[in-house]
Amino acid sequence: MADLPVGKITIGPKLRKLRQNLNLSQADMADELGISASYLNLLENNSRPVTVPLLFKLGQTYDIDLRDISEDDSAKLIVRLTEIFSDPAMKEFSLTRRDLHSLANQHGQAAQTMIGLFDAYETMRDAAYSEQRVDVSKVKPKPLEDVRAFLESSGNYFDKLEIAAEQCRKEANLRAGFVFADLAAWVYKTHAIQTRVMPISVMGSLLRQFDFHRNRILLSEAMPEEMRLFQLGVQIALVRCQPEIDSIVEESKIINIESQNLLKRTLSSYFAGCLMMPYESFLAATQETKYDLEQLEYRFGASFEQICHRITTLNRPGARGIPFFFLRVDEAGHISKRLSGGGVEFAKYGGSCARWIPHQSFRTPQQIQVQVAELEDGHRFITITKTVSKPRTEAAYIGAPVFAIALGCDVRYLKELCYTDKMVAEKSVAAVPIGLGCQICERSECQHRSALPIGQEMRIDLTKRHVGLYQVRG
Repeated sequence: MADLPVGKITIGPKLRKLRQNLNLSQADMADELGISASYLNLLENNSRPVTVPLLFKLGQTYDIDLRDISEDDSAKLIVRLTEIFSDPAMKEFSLTRRDLHSLANQHGQAAQTMIGLFDAYETMRDAAYSEQRVDVSKVKPKPLEDVRAFLESSGNYFDKLEIAAEQCRKEANLRAGFVFADLAAWVYKTHAIQTRVMPISVMGSLLRQFDFHRNRILLSEAMPEEMRLFQLGVQIALVRCQPEIDSIVEESKIINIESQNLLKRTLSSYFAGCLMMPYESFLAATQETKYDLEQLEYRFGASFEQICHRITTLNRPGARGIPFFFLRVDEAGHISKRLSGGGVEFAKYGGSCARWIPHQSFRTPQQIQVQVAELEDGHRFITITKTVSKPRTEAAYIGAPVFAIALGCDVRYLKELCYTDKMVAEKSVAAVPIGLGCQICERSECQHRSALPIGQEMRIDLTKRHVGLYQVRG
């Protein structure tokens, strides 16, 4: 049975799209579900939350995955709308948080249209600042946003690549402990491509390069073994899985060339993860170890970041893992990778709450830290984080880049994680109140606040001095 979200669930746009795809009228679908057409109309317009019995009726009647349709998109819309109305250009339009919630929950299509218009405005504004000419008819989202949106809409699961990786493993007859050597021998035997590990003095900042003239895959010595294996898998995907990758890119309906290329790179990395961590055995291992990330590293010969990435892809229908979100942040607080999930929706520029443990993990390098956090709406989730170092390709005095990798899920999975066994045993969970960015957080007593939330202006009271510069009106 699928895990369903807790609380009120509105599925209007998804329900309407399902009905239209099935070519059914409201009366026909209502009749098949055993409800009135007027009630179905209220559901489609998000004027009523869907009940759990009706969700199961939908799943049985139309053979759909309940988690796909029951995932509430309103949280994502609220975060983006809040961000839009915190932009200086929208300052004169003073919508309250209640207004934004109402817009997202009851008028989802209008909210989506407003977001699309603002994204187009941002593109033209950025171009104007850089004195570039913009063809309004060809305004497109940025590649990172294109690809991230597609990954999230696809559930970050691609069965074609899972099957291709499993077939590759069988053909290469990969042995535990000898995966890199076996894979290199197989790619030479089947494709006449050599694999060479090259010195940094030759590769410079490159980690991987395909030498077309000599038919060689060149890998930098700066990478540890698990990264070399991963990059070898990426190149194999680009050589062997072009039909599968091209098919997925076509399905994405992304037409921007750079976005397509970024998606191809992302899908190639997905294939490499499948190659190193086969779906069935990896899912079984996560359940056996209760998501012990370090134990999974040892078992599959993968890095901490690779393990976390792979965990977010365990979304095969009928064989799903816990739904997690993923985050990678640097020491300055910049987020270089993020994938929403587990009930947490990141703002476009969000995730920079100093109370949140990914930002604190740099105090204890290479140690896994765990935090239960609570958002303003009462949603609690678990975050597991650890810092990792990247290969150093620059001068020694500059040092290697360090990132915090974070994996998180809803607090209802507390009993299924090894990191929270003590909390379960002691029946005590202390949640840290956080936000997903100061501009969308209205906690009035936060000592870490660096900006005022949407709709509030700075007011200085000379008779008082609070801990921070910004004092939120309660």
